Amino acid sequence: MIDDRDRALAAAALAFACAAGFGSAVAIRDEVPGEPFHIRVPLSVPWAVLVGWGAGVAAPWPMPVAALWAARSNHGEGGIGPALICSGVGIGCILGTLIEPVTYRRWSWSRATRTAILLNVAASIALAATGLRQVKRLGTVEAGCKPLGSILS
Repeated sequence: MIDDRDRALAAAALAFACAAGFGSAVAIRDEVPGEPFHIRVPLSVPWAVLVGWGAGVAAPWPMPVAALWAARSNHGEGGIGPALICSGVGIGCILGTLIEPVTYRRWSWSRATRTAILLNVAASIALAATGLRQVKRLGTVEAGCKPLGSILS
């Protein structure tokens, strides 16, 4: 049986994947290369997106694939793993946005670039928050109602 928390994680993963897809399309159209920490790869934006490097306003495609896969495997007895994967992907994408130079070049943003960045951040926050809520819930349930912190220490 699928409960509402499973649906919430699946919805957050789907929203994240849609935001990544939109960001990829915008990055290709507007030629926004991925330059984390100002590191450039000698690839065109379409090729960088295709090989999984990502782009300035798009998460690398393995991230949304991992989130969707984890959310899908969460149905039933997925344990804490899928929630950890989704929260990690969401947090990773937030950090990725922070290390991209295009994030700080607001004067260079087109309307589509601005929208892609905002959607990416919003979807990443939703994915991370939903995953972390499930980690907290599952950590307490799997530990026999003990707080997760007391199990890890």
